[in-house]
Order: sequence, then structure tokens, then C-alpha cells
Amino acid sequence: MKFFNFKLIASLTCVCALLAGSWTYAQNTQTVPEPAPKTQTEPPQLPTQPASVSPETLRLLEMIERKNQELKKREEELLLKEKNLEALEKKVLSDLQKIEEALARSEEMVGIKKDLIEKNVKALVKAYSNMKPVQAAALLERMDEGTAIIIISRMKSRVAGKVLGAMDTRVAKNISEKIAGKTSDNN
Repeated sequence: MKFFNFKLIASLTCVCALLAGSWTYAQNTQTVPEPAPKTQTEPPQLPTQPASVSPETLRLLEMIERKNQELKKREEELLLKEKNLEALEKKVLSDLQKIEEALARSEEMVGIKKDLIEKNVKALVKAYSNMKPVQAAALLERMDEGTAIIIISRMKSRVAGKVLGAMDTRVAKNISEKIAGKTSDNN
């Protein structure tokens, strides 16, 4: 990708126009006697001395050459930066792909863990549902309240009612309210 300094290009265009005007003026002011028409066709003669170039023209030519050098140097720098950016972009894309792969693996592992937890909860619900309500109530009262809520909420309503009925009234009230979506902290 090349970048151009349009201000510099406009300046160079003006300089070229000035040079062309100076050259035309110099050509018109020099009086060179035209040779008499010859009947024989002779190849044109090259001037023996180069036409004199004004110091202003030389200065403009030097300035144009300096600007050309600067433009070439800037273009090389930009090309180098572009190559560096392309290499950096490739590295970032590679790293991003690695991250996405690792994320996919962790999501898979989380899914496996959730499946395992779900199987364990189902097994606990089945086990507590098969216990006598008094035994299940005694164990659930001593258990973490969140876990007890999960187990009781997944039991069949008839079995859950018997277990809650066998629990301490305060504990059964808190669990029931939390299953229903209320919190007892506000009362």
C-alpha cells in the first residue's frame, strides 16, 4: 500500500510548470540564426555546448531530487511498517484461534461437569424420595439449605409434602418460601 503526500506532489507539479515556462522563455530569448535551407538532407547537429541552466533551475531540480529521496525513504518505511503489521496480525489471529480452542474445551468440560452434577442430584432426589419422610426430613434439616431446596423441589409433590411435614416448622417455612421465590429475610 503506497501513501503519497499530495501537498508535495502539488508543489512538484508547480515546480515542473515553472521549469517548463523557464525553458520556453529561454528558448524564445535565444536567437539562433537558422541555417539556410539545404537541399541535401543532413542529420541534425547536436549543440556543442549544453544550454546554460539558471541557478534557480538547478536549485529547483535539487529540491525535487531531495523530495524524491524523502518520498522513497518514507515509502520504504511505510512498507516495513506494513510488513510488521501483517506479521503482528497473523500472530494475533493465531493467538485468538488458540484462545477459542481453549474456550471450546473448557465449555465442553463445564458441560460434562453440569451433566455429572445433574446425575448426582437425580440420584439424591431418588434416594431421599425412597427414605421414610422422618429420616429424609432429619437429614435435609442438617444439610446446606441450597442443596436441600434443590432436592425437595425435584421430589414429587406428594413425597415433598410428607418430608416438609416431618421437618421443623421454621426450616420447612424457609425452604418453602425460597422454593416459591420469596425470601424470609424481609419479614
